[in-house]
Amino acid sequence: MKKRRHAGGKSGYPAIVDDPSAREIEAAVQEALGLFGTSGSVSVQGRQIALRGRGAPVAIDLEQLVEQWPLLPQELRTRKASDIARRLAQAHRSVSSLAPPAPAARVRPARHLVIPVGVLALVIVGALFASRMLRSREAPAASPTEPETTAGEDAARNARTCEAARKRIYAGASMGPFELAGWVAELWLAMPRGAAAEEVAAGAGEPAALAAESVGLGALIAQGKLTAGADAELAAITDGAVEIVPGFDAEEARRSPSWRAITARFSGGYARAYFDPAHRARFVALGDRMADAAAAALGALYARCAHLPYHDAGAWFRGSDPATAATALVYASGLFAEMSAVDRGALAALPGVGPIDALRGAGASLDAASLGKLVGAHGGGITKGGTGAVVITFPVGGPTRATTASRTVARKLQVGVGQE
Repeated sequence: MKKRRHAGGKSGYPAIVDDPSAREIEAAVQEALGLFGTSGSVSVQGRQIALRGRGAPVAIDLEQLVEQWPLLPQELRTRKASDIARRLAQAHRSVSSLAPPAPAARVRPARHLVIPVGVLALVIVGALFASRMLRSREAPAASPTEPETTAGEDAARNARTCEAARKRIYAGASMGPFELAGWVAELWLAMPRGAAAEEVAAGAGEPAALAAESVGLGALIAQGKLTAGADAELAAITDGAVEIVPGFDAEEARRSPSWRAITARFSGGYARAYFDPAHRARFVALGDRMADAAAAALGALYARCAHLPYHDAGAWFRGSDPATAATALVYASGLFAEMSAVDRGALAALPGVGPIDALRGAGASLDAASLGKLVGAHGGGITKGGTGAVVITFPVGGPTRATTASRTVARKLQVGVGQE
């Protein structure tokens, strides 16, 4: 179908009318703008795209993108739209910061105006007196400052930003510095009942937040912050927060009566550090340190959108042996994927009290070499953790590799979705 064009616009380019590619570019860039903290409306005009919001409008060149758009794969379209949104946001901020103040109106002096000094003084004194009397009679006007957004509006905006970033990473894009609003990182630790001195009845009337001391983490977490003993550099992040919450909901607690679990939930600056390649090794080491302190048999470290239950960006999965490490991966990543990697019916048919025991039993024949081969196909690696534990790790790049690896391992354990 031929594009209908007509000449127009000051840019020297023809304006495109009802061009499907132009409309698709507008929609993709409009969605990506929120990731860069900018609002407004975008429109494609010929080979330029303009952003109109608060302040002066800005425009940047698209060059041949409109013509090339139908030929590009979806992943490249997403990246192009994100790059255009970033450039528009930067241009908008630059224009806004350089905008000069409105010039004051010039007043031409009147000619041949002569006022006696005494009369002028009397007028000024009278005006001052009248102004003071008026202020004394009137109550000062209240000028409350309303917040620009409410907490609910902020949460909704963060949710939209997080879901947009989530779509991008599942389309093959890497995480970027502007995409982390709404994410939390979580360290999930599971222990057999009776393994720790302080028992916490998971999912059965326990408080929403637990004391770090009660689960053996008092030396690593204090007053909602990481201590220097946990990691000095992560502890220096001032806007980070961590809380200890139950690791099972009521349904999972019912399914796994022989286990208890806790979750350390990292938000703010800690969540940003989780996605920083320079800090990922620190988070992995912190997971080992916390697992040892809590006497955990299983552990998993992943990130998710705070308002969604899906464990998307997995980094670290630990067990006392290869079967237990595989269990941590399949349970914490595969069971909580948006498209579950585990067939609950097949899992329930295995011997063992609950899914954790069933998965450990199914993986009894796995050794480190075979497990390493399974996860290695998805970019993962096998190492030794604290107290000789088996640890599966995934790199920062490709945040969804743990999810795909959990599918492969679940199929190996004969509990994967779509078993032949």
